[in-house]
Amino acid sequence: MLTAETQQALQMLRLRRGTLSPTTIEHMLGPIRPLRELRLDRRPRTVGETLVLLGWLLPRPARPHHPAGWVLAPELRRWLPKPLPAQAGPVPDLSAVATAPALIATYTILIASAQRPLSIRHDRSFTGPALRRLRDLAPGCDPELWQWLLPLLVDLRLLQRIGATVAPSPAFQQFLRMTVAEKLSLLRTAWECQPRTERWLTRLRISVRGLDWPALRRRLLHWGMMVTSSGIPVDSSFVTLHASFGPLVDGTTHCLTPIRRMPWTYRSQQRVWYAAVAGPLTWLGVLPTTWAPTTTMSWHYDDQNRLITTPITDVDDDLRTVQSWLTFVGVDQSVLRWQIDTARIRRLLAGGQDLSDLARVWQRRLDDQLPGWVPTGVVPCARLITRTVLVCDTPTVLSADGCRSVVHRSLATQIAPGIALVTPGREQALIRTLERTGVLTIAEPEGQMPPPAPASFPAEAHVLPPPTQVNASSPPFVSLHPTQAAALTPVVDAAVSSDEHWCISDRLQEEGNRPAVVPAPDPARLNDTLQQVHTAIRRREALLLSYQPPQQLAHERLVQPLRIERHGERWLLYAYCTTRQAERCFRIDRILNLTRLSRNRSARQPSAKGRPQLQRTGNGGGRLSPSQPPSSPDGRLLRIWMTDS
Repeated sequence: MLTAETQQALQMLRLRRGTLSPTTIEHMLGPIRPLRELRLDRRPRTVGETLVLLGWLLPRPARPHHPAGWVLAPELRRWLPKPLPAQAGPVPDLSAVATAPALIATYTILIASAQRPLSIRHDRSFTGPALRRLRDLAPGCDPELWQWLLPLLVDLRLLQRIGATVAPSPAFQQFLRMTVAEKLSLLRTAWECQPRTERWLTRLRISVRGLDWPALRRRLLHWGMMVTSSGIPVDSSFVTLHASFGPLVDGTTHCLTPIRRMPWTYRSQQRVWYAAVAGPLTWLGVLPTTWAPTTTMSWHYDDQNRLITTPITDVDDDLRTVQSWLTFVGVDQSVLRWQIDTARIRRLLAGGQDLSDLARVWQRRLDDQLPGWVPTGVVPCARLITRTVLVCDTPTVLSADGCRSVVHRSLATQIAPGIALVTPGREQALIRTLERTGVLTIAEPEGQMPPPAPASFPAEAHVLPPPTQVNASSPPFVSLHPTQAAALTPVVDAAVSSDEHWCISDRLQEEGNRPAVVPAPDPARLNDTLQQVHTAIRRREALLLSYQPPQQLAHERLVQPLRIERHGERWLLYAYCTTRQAERCFRIDRILNLTRLSRNRSARQPSAKGRPQLQRTGNGGGRLSPSQPPSSPDGRLLRIWMTDS
């Protein structure tokens, strides 16, 4: 806050030892009025009076063998800051080059999210796929820079949240019109004013209690600018800055709580400074370590690779036009790279967009016309329409004589005998009508077409519903290969004639077949299973499960339940499986049947004679005793009884 003349005089006093005579002081600092006059008029007239009013230059009365004079107190001499060294060399102009990593990462995030939104977490950090995509576009950036920069762009309203993703906001166009110096100043101001903690600082395990984050960031920016303007080596910058400006933290930076001692030690302050040098100060381009000359100062087109390179220093409204027609490839230390994709241009032309904007930018920036291979006219396009296909093994089902009026109204076009397109929205009505007439409807999974096979039923129809037709209230369908139909005929007949809820996977196991899709369980049965599992966990009981894994046969597991978790619409049971001798996770909707078994807690590992009895606590009651495993008439084992060992 002192003038340059006062600072120079103060540094001269530091070099002089002992008491200075009034004549010497008057020659160095100018005349000093008596103290009684300074009390009446406190406006300093000379540099000496300024130092006296600040309390730094003190009068010393006359003593024997010591005349009167002026002295600089020893403790004040030690406290006064040391001058910074002279500037080592010219500092490059920040507006001429723009290789600050934060600015490069900002362009990458905004352009990448404009082409496809980037996914984020609830704590405003990028997900793994989003980080991998950004690293592929800008491999030279620090991996921690992306997570550090995302909250700043959201605070500046350059990015807006759309659900679990982020995309550029309308302020993106205004940001492109700014100069390089204005963009960097905007990022620095946003970083200085944000009240959130710093991950790079909390990782050092330093106490941040009562820390005023904007005050600390403001001091770090000031120190970084002093390093740049004075040409101080970065490796030894902390010692010089600490001697010139005092400690990094004090009552100003830790003003949110009373302090009775220095908040951080000298070594802790040194660690924080060098962590900031490697982090935000380098990312924001405050230090000269990030400066490098740009390789190109104008747009360039490579006809061989069909690449357009645009310098970072020349990013403006033309970037918005380019990014809509071209594909963003990546960024390096000085340029943005764009790939000319003819397929993308054809899609935009088919959508009704005009290519004149790109041609105008091409003419102004590259001083040339568009290449001849770039499509300029409207190209033919093809539309893919998802429709439901009805395939009947017996073509007479769709004939005029055997086709009912409801079925006839549900069909839009008959392609061939036994093959027709279903009218959108009439799929469920068609299925109900075919089932009432005795025709079995089987829905094949989307994207899977079974190989041609001979029909197994006299009247069988394959209905392929579109993806938007999935409805929880619709009847469940099982996708089966036609070659399995003959073996499953008794099973299906028994299921149709039964009124109770049944699971087709249980009966298919008895026949030695495996279904492709298991029907959704009954909500009432799922709730009963959850209550049984909750009771077993509360009473510390074992469970005997009849479990149906995906694409496998149902089998029994003896488990000790641990906890229940819900993930979306699914309930998961974490239990210790005695078969696998490890903890396993089971989907509760795949549990076909369960039985609670109470254990005797007298011993953890009982001997052969003193094994705990397993008691059935379900509706059946009674105790389980070792017995011979039951078998089928043909001698095949159907179930294996398991006991503790």
